[in-house]
Amino acid sequence: MKALTKHRELILQDLRDRHDHPTAKMVFESVRDKADKISFATVYNSLEYLVEHNLVNKLNIESESVRYDAFLEDHSHLICHSCGTVLDVPALQLSEKTDWMGMGFEADHIDIVVSGTCATCKSH
Repeated sequence: MKALTKHRELILQDLRDRHDHPTAKMVFESVRDKADKISFATVYNSLEYLVEHNLVNKLNIESESVRYDAFLEDHSHLICHSCGTVLDVPALQLSEKTDWMGMGFEADHIDIVVSGTCATCKSH
């Protein structure tokens, strides 16, 4: 992997500093005042580069826009279907070695996402 450009470094650091699982648009809004002449296309392409090089995860969640996560340790997500908040929780347990009901299927990646209503939305 070649060295990160200054824009990619800025975007990666922005993702590492936040815990809200942002969209590309959210990242762009966060970094545009910190970088000279950065475009949305640069942010989007940089995010895809970071995903491709395993520096950032692209979340597989039901959402209007793709979300990104720089927290790479094994964990699961809780998603509020009312407000869209995505929360990190310790990894819910399933194993790549699970027999999968004798179907001969071998998992190489497991993403567990639980959707429901967050405490804030429940209290309203």
